[in-house]
Amino acid sequence: MPIYLRITVNGKRSETTTGRECEPSQWNSIAGRLKGTKEDTKSFNAYLDTLQKQVYEAHSQLTETKSIINAETLRDKLLGKAKKQEC
Repeated sequence: MPIYLRITVNGKRSETTTGRECEPSQWNSIAGRLKGTKEDTKSFNAYLDTLQKQVYEAHSQLTETKSIINAETLRDKLLGKAKKQEC
């Protein structure tokens, strides 16, 4: 099953694929992480932690530039698809 990243801002959602997959039986839906302690599981979960950190950094950058922050602009900033703001 593919793993998606869901960004929610003020109740509005936007999703994008992480490009990773896992077996449904290995997924902990409450934690949003893979179950287990093997090295490949730790690496996968570290990747998810990095993605989460990148979302927070994108939010911080949008805040610094006083851009509109919603689920779509945050996702686009994360993916490098940020649009130029009109004056």
